[in-house]
Amino acid sequence: METAPATSVCYGPTMLPALIVGALTAWYLGLRAGIIAAVVTAVAMIVATFIPGATLVVYALVLAWSAAVYFLGAKITARTTGPNWFSVATGQAQSWAKKLMNKR
Repeated sequence: METAPATSVCYGPTMLPALIVGALTAWYLGLRAGIIAAVVTAVAMIVATFIPGATLVVYALVLAWSAAVYFLGAKITARTTGPNWFSVATGQAQSWAKKLMNKR
């Protein structure tokens, strides 16, 4: 029994943009955001294979998202790596407590 040679990987061209978008997003914005972006991209690419003319729109959106994450990712990451609200509130409460203790 002969089988036909496999000429391409199943969903290969569809999943490559999803992997790239997911990895780039995960690098800059975190693993959860990267997984969500990869799944959304994969679903959009699969849906675009059935809707005529949607492939170009999806590729444009993937390119725009990837460029935005690449160029703005460092600024977003720098802004989110600062102290969180809990540590700021704890530090403020400690400074108020020290001021109150020193007044007596």
